[in-house]
Amino acid sequence: MKRQFTPFKLEIFAALMVGLVEPALSQTSAGSYASGSGAEVNNVFCARNLKASVTRISKTVLPEGYSDLKDVQLTSDFRNPSNDLPWSTAIAINDPVTGQSVGVLDQNFIPGGSKVVSSWGRYSVAVSGYWLYRTGGGAFQGPPVATFVPFEADILWIPDGESFLIVKGCNGVFTVTPEMANALANQPPTKNAYIRFSTEEGGGSYLSQIGIDTVKSWKKVYANWKRQTPAKVESLGF
Repeated sequence: MKRQFTPFKLEIFAALMVGLVEPALSQTSAGSYASGSGAEVNNVFCARNLKASVTRISKTVLPEGYSDLKDVQLTSDFRNPSNDLPWSTAIAINDPVTGQSVGVLDQNFIPGGSKVVSSWGRYSVAVSGYWLYRTGGGAFQGPPVATFVPFEADILWIPDGESFLIVKGCNGVFTVTPEMANALANQPPTKNAYIRFSTEEGGGSYLSQIGIDTVKSWKKVYANWKRQTPAKVESLGF
């Protein structure tokens, strides 16, 4: 019998994949937002860009210098997401629809409780997860009721030496800029790192730890970073 995946788990799995396989799209949208350096950066996942249209985009190919990474072929769909996606190690993802990409997956969670998951692709980052709230329980209230509330980050804080970057995204997805790649690659590899993020549903921000193995993998993922070769884009109208 195949495993059953609840909607919030499927949503998180989808967000992880977006962060790794989306890069070709991040430079093709007409919309844009300001990066930490003030430069305009395109992000196809911004709501203002979701217009009725048909566009043909060439598949992405593996960047040079990453042939030594574990090659993960996505051969299962949402009904049974792949179990061989390793956490906290750089991998090469081969998506049957969008092509090849490089990244590292990370998760930070309370056992049996809330979870923050993130994918750190060479050209795109995704941060999402869910909060777990329990109500009820006790002698006169019956068994406790658990409520899972999915979230997607829309603002990301990344430490960068004696300063930090504030990166704005849409629907949990952030386009990588030269400043972001440099900040992530230069994190001290001998200790955990921290990010801060806010979600689209509420105010405030949350501090979340990134494990040391993921931090080490950032050096591989963002080494010698340069902008991606633009994908071939053909607008087919609507």
